[in-house]
Formats: sequence, C-alpha cells, structure tokens
Amino acid sequence: MRKSNWIIAAILVLASVLFLWVWHALQFDLVDNPLDIIVTVVWWLVIAGACVAIHLAEKKRQERIRTIFVAPGLIYNSETGMVRLGPDTPLVDALAQVLESLTYGFDMAELPSNSRVRFQRIVRSSKFDEAGNTWEGEVVEVARPDRPIPFRDRAELAAIVAGHAA
Repeated sequence: MRKSNWIIAAILVLASVLFLWVWHALQFDLVDNPLDIIVTVVWWLVIAGACVAIHLAEKKRQERIRTIFVAPGLIYNSETGMVRLGPDTPLVDALAQVLESLTYGFDMAELPSNSRVRFQRIVRSSKFDEAGNTWEGEVVEVARPDRPIPFRDRAELAAIVAGHAA
C-alpha cells in the first residue's frame, strides 16, 4: 500500500483508540447495555472494511498504471509517457524496463498533442515483480478487443508478441 493509505489506516486506528478512551473516561463501560459491544464490533468491522477497500482500490489503480499501449516503434504508459524503441530493441525488454521504472504516482504523462499514433496492442499486466520474472496479464489486439490473450510469464508474452509481429 502507498504511504498515504497507511496514514489513513493509522488515523482510523488512532480514532478508534481515542473513542475507546473517551468511552471509558465518560464511564460508559459501566453501563450494562449490550448495544455497547455491538457498536464496538461494528466500528472495528468498519475500520477493517475501510483498510481492505483501500488496499483493493490501490491494487486496481496500480494495475491500470501498468497498462502499456504498443505501436510500431513506440510504447506509451500513463506514467512514463511515450517511449521510442530502437530498431533492435526487443519489445518485451522495453516493456519490462518501463514497468520496472514505475513509481505509481498520481501524475500522468501527457500524449503529444500533434501525435497521430495508431496503437496496435494493449499489454495489461496484472502482476509484475522481480524484474519481470513474475509477470502475468493479457495482450489485447486493438483490432479485436473482445479476444484478450492471457500470458503467465515473460516467455509467453514474448511468444504472443512475436506471433503477432509476423
């Protein structure tokens, strides 16, 4: 999780501790009412649910940032921007290099305003770690968006890309 997400979770926990202290200081714990325990359990469930929701939202956001659009001689990522590829640069290595350099910030790179690039493929990486040793996702042909081709590792991605380049 990002630092800001941990800060939100810490604030929720600190607020819970503060509310518990106020509850005890005002001697509400001496009242024999079963509603107190229910409110406490619900509050902690809300905190746990908020932490889970933050984690899932951050995971989904990072997956969107890992999406790379591929055109002949170019790749585009929302964080990195346009990257020109050399004629001898293997596409999979360039994709891995872009994914390794991601910081998952909140700033987006702009597309050049005078660009008429026609992207041919979209590479969506659901998992990327260990410099590409753990790499899962799918390749979507722009011409056939209803038929994504899944891959489970770098070799499968290279085979998919090589098969479509021919």
